[in-house]
Amino acid sequence: MDNKYIFHSSCFEKELMRRCLIILNANSIDFKTIDKSTLPHFRAPLSGYFEIEIHINENDFERANKLLQEINE
Repeated sequence: MDNKYIFHSSCFEKELMRRCLIILNANSIDFKTIDKSTLPHFRAPLSGYFEIEIHINENDFERANKLLQEINE
């Protein structure tokens, strides 16, 4: 059976990502993360950035969405 994951959000702050992952793991939500971060170039140290996408299994999406919305309130 092929699991379908739906994009939920992008995290641009490591602390927010950490809090989201803790909540999803604690509630046994099936999810995956995709790291879209780039490394800084040695000549331009500010050229890199942090971005993690959170994709949630379609069966757990509504429950996870409710949990993650509580973080942003």
